[in-house]
Amino acid sequence: MMANPKLAKAMRYRHEYEQNRDPDVVQDIFDGQHYRSLRDSYVTVAGKRLPFCFFNDPRDIALGFTLDGVNIFKKRSKTSWPLAIVDYNLPPDIRFHQEHLIPVGVIPGPKKPSDMDSFLYPLVEELLQLAIGVNAFDAVTERLFILRTYLIVNIGDIPAISLLMRMKGHNAFSPCRMCKIVGAQGPPPNKTYYIPLDRRNVSGQSSTLYDPSNLPMRTHKGFMDEAHQVQFAETSTSEKELAKEFGIKGIPLLSSLSSLSFPTSFPYDFMHLIWENLIPNLILFWTGQFKDVQHADQDYVLESSVWKEICHISAEAGNTIPAPFGCRVPNMSTQHWQLTAESRAVWTQYIAPIVLRGRFKEVKYYKHFLELVHLLNLCLEFELPEDKITEIENGFIKWVQDYER
Repeated sequence: MMANPKLAKAMRYRHEYEQNRDPDVVQDIFDGQHYRSLRDSYVTVAGKRLPFCFFNDPRDIALGFTLDGVNIFKKRSKTSWPLAIVDYNLPPDIRFHQEHLIPVGVIPGPKKPSDMDSFLYPLVEELLQLAIGVNAFDAVTERLFILRTYLIVNIGDIPAISLLMRMKGHNAFSPCRMCKIVGAQGPPPNKTYYIPLDRRNVSGQSSTLYDPSNLPMRTHKGFMDEAHQVQFAETSTSEKELAKEFGIKGIPLLSSLSSLSFPTSFPYDFMHLIWENLIPNLILFWTGQFKDVQHADQDYVLESSVWKEICHISAEAGNTIPAPFGCRVPNMSTQHWQLTAESRAVWTQYIAPIVLRGRFKEVKYYKHFLELVHLLNLCLEFELPEDKITEIENGFIKWVQDYER
């Protein structure tokens, strides 16, 4: 890519962005705290500090790593796992185009890998070498130079990231990779953990009330200390107990890259978090189908006939909504298997605020949903000043607290 004149010029985007960035506005990954901290940090490989800092050359490249399990047949029992690299030095409008993604491997399946690190080993070896530097040709200056690249972020859903971080996952006693909140079990016979903020009325729990603005956050040092305790536990029993307590199963291979910070470099994936989880779960909740919760006679539940009418109107809206707004939304009551992240996004942002108006028995549920739509629209802005970021953070805190009430 650096030897291609067109791409080499495009990859100067990171350096040009640095020169013109507004420190009070977030527009790209290069405004993130992790990247900013790397700029003042020395590169370390195998415990040895190298005589240069991250991104001190305009041609240094920032990379992202992405993976997910993909169903390769219509029957959803067999998966494969493509592994790809994203070049963040390219401008945002082209960096995720298929021709610019760098495929680095495929884990064949048919099930998820039990040891993700065994498949990542060759990639990590190359990333360590790239952090030290390799000879390359710059097509812009037409000179040889030392090319260095750094992996700074990893993208995937919770199961995928749990494999990368060697964590137990979202159903564990300590499920969150960002904070140290612990799970509470539902009433017997349900043994599934869930993580309410307010658990003062949860059976078998102490009178715990988590402050969402001051959660017990994980740090890189704390994460690695706990990973070491699990990895080098004296007995298998002790290892299992520590793994349950910490939610960590051992030292992840990616921790050998000094450009990564645990858990900062493993942010939550917006698509899976919102369009594949939150919105489908809200719909299940409104239609009285969410898990084993008793929904009978609850005033947030929409009548079956009402929901069918909402789904019919939503599908018919595709006749008059211009294609640039997104894909057509299928009938969610009769064609729910055709729903995608994009169609859920179109429905949530543009259709649902209209078709849900006046449908709930109490207006507070409709207003609660509108607050969510407002926050999601803010999240999808192309740039955010600091006050908007604060509004998003406070808005989600309030939204979750209102939901629990």
